[in-house]
Amino acid sequence: MEEVTAIAGLNGVGKTSVLDAIHFLCLGKSYFSSTDIQCIQTDQLQSGILAEVENQNQFNLKIKLKRGGRKIIEKDNIPYKHISEHIGQFLAVVIAPNDIELIYGTNDKRRSFINQIISQVDHNHLEKLVKYNKLIEHRNKHLKEDAIDLALIQTLDDQIGPLAHSIFKSRTSFFNEFSSYFKAKYHQLSNNKEVIKLTYHSQLAEKNYNDLVDTNRSKDIAIRRSSTGIHKDEIEIEIDDFSLKKYGSQGQIKSGLIALKLAEFEYLKDKKEWTPILLLDDIFEKIDEERAKVLTQIIKNGNFGQIFITDTDSKRLKSFCEEIGKPFKTITLS
Repeated sequence: MEEVTAIAGLNGVGKTSVLDAIHFLCLGKSYFSSTDIQCIQTDQLQSGILAEVENQNQFNLKIKLKRGGRKIIEKDNIPYKHISEHIGQFLAVVIAPNDIELIYGTNDKRRSFINQIISQVDHNHLEKLVKYNKLIEHRNKHLKEDAIDLALIQTLDDQIGPLAHSIFKSRTSFFNEFSSYFKAKYHQLSNNKEVIKLTYHSQLAEKNYNDLVDTNRSKDIAIRRSSTGIHKDEIEIEIDDFSLKKYGSQGQIKSGLIALKLAEFEYLKDKKEWTPILLLDDIFEKIDEERAKVLTQIIKNGNFGQIFITDTDSKRLKSFCEEIGKPFKTITLS
C-alpha cells in the first residue's frame, strides 16, 4: 500500500469528505461538521461509512447515521455499547484551514482539542469528563428554575468536586508534557526565531472546587449558570510573551497551528506506540512558500506512516509527494 494518497480536484468535488470519513472512522465523529446530522445529505434519511482498517491488526469498521436515531459504530460487525469505547483505538490527526478556530475561536474549541488528545490516551479522563458535563448540565438547568433548592446544588457540587479536581490533574499533567512537543515543532517551523509558550489557566490552580462554589454561589444564582469549574479552563499561546491571538502575524499564527497539530501527532504516537494517520486538507493554499517547504522537510524526515493529502493544484500535489520521497498514488476527483 502506498504511504501517501494524494487527492486532487476543484473545490466542492468532495476531497475534504474523504478525509472527514477517515477521521470519523478513527474518532467516531466528524472533524468538519459540528453534528452528525450534517453528515447526512438533506434528501436522505441515513448515511454511513464502510472501511477496512489496519492498525496492529486488521478490522472492518462500519458507521451508521440515521435521522432521529442514535449513531452506531461497528467493529468486525459487532456494535459498541458505548461510542466512547471506540475512542483511542484508531488514530488520525487533521491539519486543515478551519484549525484557525483554535486561535480565534472560543476556549471551548481549545478545551475540546485538548480533551480529545487526552481521551485517546486515558479512557478514564473521557469517562470523568462525560460525568462532569452531565452534572454541570443538571446544575445549570436547576439554576434556571424559579425556585432554587440549595440542598440539591450542594449535592451536585459534592459529586462535581472530585471529578473537577481529577480532570484538572490530568490536564495539568498533560500540559507539562505536551508543551515541550509544541515548542519543538514550532521551533522547527520558525527556525528558532521566536520563543513560544503554551499556558494552561484554571480556577482550580488557586483554590479547591468547594471553596470556589461557596464564594460564587450568589453569582451563579444571579446569572443562572455555573461560573466555576474546569469547563471555564483557558489555554493561552504566547510568542515572546505576547498573545499570539492579539499580536501574532498571519505567518506566526499558521506556524502555531501547524505546530499544535504536529505536536498532537508526535504525542499520540509516543503514548500509544503506533503511528496515527495524517490528514492534510488544502494546507498549501493557506501557508506561504517558506513554511510549505519547512513542513515538507519535516514530513520527509519524520516517521509519519500513512498520509492523505488534498489540493486543488495537481502539479503542486505531485511536487510535494515527489519531494517527501515516499511511495504515493494520486486520485483525481471531478
